[in-house]
Amino acid sequence: MRELEVRLKNSSYRIIVENYLMDKLSFYINDVYKNKRVFILTDDVVAKYYLDKAIKSLSDKYVVDYVIIPHGENSKVLERYAYVCEELLKKDIRRNELLIALGGGVIGDLCGFVAATLYRGIPYVGIPTSLLSQMDSSIGGKTGIDFYNRKNILGAFKQPSMVLIDPNTLKTLDNREFNNGMGELIKHGAIGNKKLLDMLKDKPQIDEDIIVESLFVKKSVVEIDEFDLKERMLLNFGHTFGHAIELKYGYKHGEAVAIGMLMAIKMGEDLNVTPKECYDVIFNILKLYELPTDEYNYKDYLKDVFYDKKNIAGTINFIFLNKLGNAIIYKMTEEEVKRLEGKNNSN
Repeated sequence: MRELEVRLKNSSYRIIVENYLMDKLSFYINDVYKNKRVFILTDDVVAKYYLDKAIKSLSDKYVVDYVIIPHGENSKVLERYAYVCEELLKKDIRRNELLIALGGGVIGDLCGFVAATLYRGIPYVGIPTSLLSQMDSSIGGKTGIDFYNRKNILGAFKQPSMVLIDPNTLKTLDNREFNNGMGELIKHGAIGNKKLLDMLKDKPQIDEDIIVESLFVKKSVVEIDEFDLKERMLLNFGHTFGHAIELKYGYKHGEAVAIGMLMAIKMGEDLNVTPKECYDVIFNILKLYELPTDEYNYKDYLKDVFYDKKNIAGTINFIFLNKLGNAIIYKMTEEEVKRLEGKNNSN
């Protein structure tokens, strides 16, 4: 068993990483929740594997109810958000009763947004079952849904009461979904943990130690900058361009981040920020985990960043590597970006 604690200004919560943790959910949740009813939000795929197990693991201490939604990014929309809220209210959920996110990133984002807004806030616990959600969306408090063909454009910051990670859930992932999670894990190594990046070159088994090594990068940044105003933006490496192509071309999130990282490296090279050796190292690790390395010219997607959440009052924060294992925030005005885009159009 490994444990991390995320320490924030007004709250803190534990991340427990333990094999077979799914068999002892009530043991851990009892530390943060003393009422009698809990409500699980999950999707139709995860439910087949883990819903009965979760109910059995919780029922020695709690009365358990649940809502099941269709799997996939199409469930991260206003209509599904409204459906979940309606179902929970039909089940008479009360303020301060616990919501549990059992599933991958879509469930985590949607459940967190419901928890942030229903009754103006109810507690929730994250039980991420995919590698992507274990690496990324399950911690840090960012919640949201897609709207107007823009990813996570509606959302709120809502920290979980606890995050419970069972690495054994990774065994039920298909190869593409597992590698999808590797996109975020590789990103963490690229921006903040050269040791992790070197470990991944040998394609190790993803176990408690690797998961904690990766989570430590995100935990450290979130603790400094909970609300994504400065240092936390480093976690957006690969996302500025990744978001631009994810919904447009149907990539999974980690796949889009993989391509977005390569695009950001190329842009960083052109701006004399990123050393050229970074591209080959990241490219080879992505290939090792069968992540897409399709070539997209970043200049063709600069117009998309004007509408990204990283555009703050006309200043766009790009994230570039200045060496392997370290990233920087590079600010550009919209006019500077347009001039760079114009260079492409004149070629």
